[in-house]
Amino acid sequence: MPIFEYVCKDCGRTFEALVIGSNQPECPGCHGRQLEQMLSTFSARATVGLGAGPAQAPCGAPASACGSGGG
Repeated sequence: MPIFEYVCKDCGRTFEALVIGSNQPECPGCHGRQLEQMLSTFSARATVGLGAGPAQAPCGAPASACGSGGG
């Protein structure tokens, strides 16, 4: 069951919708069906200890740089 991102052409709201089968999503704000599907990206998170390298803070710096003592 894929989750798609849409922008409503009626009100301009951007939202995500779980699309099951041939169901047609609608805008949660104005309930419009004039939607444009957006290109989505996905992210993956590596777990430390599986060869992902040293631990990093959310900003990408080494975890020890944030004062967390995790490095």
